[in-house]
Amino acid sequence: MTHYICLGGCQGESDTEEVCVSETCKLKGKVLKECDCVDGLHYGLFGMRDIKVDLKPDEKN
Repeated sequence: MTHYICLGGCQGESDTEEVCVSETCKLKGKVLKECDCVDGLHYGLFGMRDIKVDLKPDEKN
């Protein structure tokens, strides 16, 4: 089922296409991103902008 999510850090979610209304979100007022995941994990999109991965030289992705 299609739903809409905010990637600005507030993890907002809506059944309808709209803008983020969270007062503390860095994307407040921006249109939510369409998502069609069925497991509620949103393809791992929540928090992905803020995650930094430090791999040791001998580790591979």
